[in-house]
Amino acid sequence: MSPRCFMLALTLFTAVPATAATRYIVRFADEASANAAIASVPKAEAAMRRKRSVDAGQPRHVATLAGGAQIFEVEDDNPAHFARLHGVTSVEEDRIVRPTALADPLYLRQWSLHDPRSGIDAEAAWKYTRGEGAVIAVLDTGATPHPELDGQLLPGYDFVSDAVRARDGDGRDPDPRDEGDWEEPGDCGRRAGSRSSWHGTHVMALAAAKRGNRLGITGVAPEARILPVRVLAHCGGYLSDVIDAIAWASGGEVPRVPTLTRRADVINLSLVTEGACGAAMADVIRQARERGVAVVVAAGNEGVGASGMAPGNCPGSINVGALDRGGRLAWYSNHGEAVTLAAPGGSLRGLRTDDLISAVDQGARVPWRSVFGYLAGTSMAAPLVSGVVALMRSADPSLHVDDITRHLVDNARPARCLKPCGTGLLDAGATLDAVIEERVVL
Repeated sequence: MSPRCFMLALTLFTAVPATAATRYIVRFADEASANAAIASVPKAEAAMRRKRSVDAGQPRHVATLAGGAQIFEVEDDNPAHFARLHGVTSVEEDRIVRPTALADPLYLRQWSLHDPRSGIDAEAAWKYTRGEGAVIAVLDTGATPHPELDGQLLPGYDFVSDAVRARDGDGRDPDPRDEGDWEEPGDCGRRAGSRSSWHGTHVMALAAAKRGNRLGITGVAPEARILPVRVLAHCGGYLSDVIDAIAWASGGEVPRVPTLTRRADVINLSLVTEGACGAAMADVIRQARERGVAVVVAAGNEGVGASGMAPGNCPGSINVGALDRGGRLAWYSNHGEAVTLAAPGGSLRGLRTDDLISAVDQGARVPWRSVFGYLAGTSMAAPLVSGVVALMRSADPSLHVDDITRHLVDNARPARCLKPCGTGLLDAGATLDAVIEERVVL
């Protein structure tokens, strides 16, 4: 169960009105022509003081540029007025330039993407692709309506077979909506009750939230699509449902469930159960890989050896540990030789801004209002890796699953882990560099 998250309400932004006048950069044949033109027209500053009482077609001088060009403004946006000025050689609009930074106001809080010490260097990967054409299957609590996921979701499926646990009145169905995993005191063998976590939505947005929509965050692969698959509900979910969901998301056949026309490129499993990898789970992961689908798994948050936790300990899975904001192995993260590599997961202590911010809902039981919240765990680290896999497949759709793992492992940066955390910190930029270089060579 994810820890309680700190909520941030969506902020609405309104555009700042543009000035009525349009500015132009005007060049003259010589300094004398420029000076004569300046002398023949009002000063913009003086016209402003007179509340623009001049003719709308009368150019007004604003300033002189370092190279000798002159800035004029015209009320009616018509550059033809400059034709009457002697010695004009060129006229161009003084256009508005904007920062090339992302138009996502919470991006600066997404340290996991850009922090030079502990981030994954996502911007270096985005010079190649932002995930167009790739599909990320997220097997979790389902999807909650959220602006960050508008247009990102493909038709998914609800694999929760227990109608009581599902809270939707039936078993498996084509509706992967998150019905809430809230608990009353005493439920699920726990003394305290809890709010709905909206865990699946948080994970999906970390992987592929929309970019540049002026709402909040951006995902690692913001142009990839998400296949929402519900496998977790009240008190978790059955391993058998997860097994069928992996088969389905990877393009396999599941009785009484329509087969996908487009399989996923990567399956994200931000879930864990104690014990060895069972034969059925090992078999379905093997089959998914044979179909060309990478399987990314959260290593777990028990602070123990990851070899004792499934399905991350299954052969072929990409098992992901969590690092804190200092680039160290997070205190809660499972560790050991079963971990493939690590990614930012948050500190889960002190300031929640050291955790990962993503999309959630403010409702305690049912969806109420789209907000953003901080969560921490290997559940948050895994979708960062899944997002990078989507970038890799977008850059090279034919990339083999073995090569996906190889590139992730070979290009990870050293991490400050006192206990084994795989080959180090996920590095999106270096990984995409390697994929592109190898694709060109071959």
